[in-house]
Amino acid sequence: MLRDSFFLLLKTIIFFTVLFCLCHSASSQDNNQHIARSGEVYPYPYKNFTFIQPRFDRQDLLYGDYFNSYVIRAAKTFNSSYHLRIELPTANTNTSGENIFGLSDIKVRLLHATPLFKNWYAGYGGEITFPTATDRSLGSGKWQMRPELGIIYFFGRPQETIGTFLFGVDYRFDFAGQSERNHISVLGISPNIDYWTKRWYIGYYATWTYDFISHTWDIPIDIEFGYNVYRKITLAVEYIQPLTQKRTYNNEYSIKLRYSF
Repeated sequence: MLRDSFFLLLKTIIFFTVLFCLCHSASSQDNNQHIARSGEVYPYPYKNFTFIQPRFDRQDLLYGDYFNSYVIRAAKTFNSSYHLRIELPTANTNTSGENIFGLSDIKVRLLHATPLFKNWYAGYGGEITFPTATDRSLGSGKWQMRPELGIIYFFGRPQETIGTFLFGVDYRFDFAGQSERNHISVLGISPNIDYWTKRWYIGYYATWTYDFISHTWDIPIDIEFGYNVYRKITLAVEYIQPLTQKRTYNNEYSIKLRYSF
């Protein structure tokens, strides 16, 4: 009964967040459709940036295993500097020996962005992961927090960005959940750079991670290309290739379709 009530509460929050985004679309800026992925993470100075994005992620694991994610991501920038993002994921995988499909772990992220000087901005906030997966192979079984801090430089004049440089640091850890599941303690470092035009963007969006539990680094190549296919609709593809010898996956790719309000 408690678990069912928890799921109902999360679904209600997600529904009203997406509805809130839709109701406030009229106040958005006309040029939001060409914003690149770095602008999704740190939207300042795009103070009204709001979007909804269905996406497909495929991770090819070792020994022929795979993990597929089907995610609905919704984000809203409000009060000019706060950025709320919710991810509702479903997934399927064969890591347990059979194909399992169901709900994965829901994530909610809140970020506050603020100007530093000229085109430099800072952002800080955090993300919480709820252990909502319907099967142990689809989630971590842990409540997680991910505090983050970063700086970003927007090349070009405000509202006429031609690229960004972003450096962020985050730390993901578990604080509750199933005691028999593995603990989580991962440091993330994001040295990202991209180039924007009116119709497309390309960027390096890797997050280098160090797992304090397994004592392993993951330093990948992570390239994303996005193209504004129609007005406020942007299609993007991403490819990730790990470079370290000790790895937990072979490669990963994503297809994303973003509608900007």
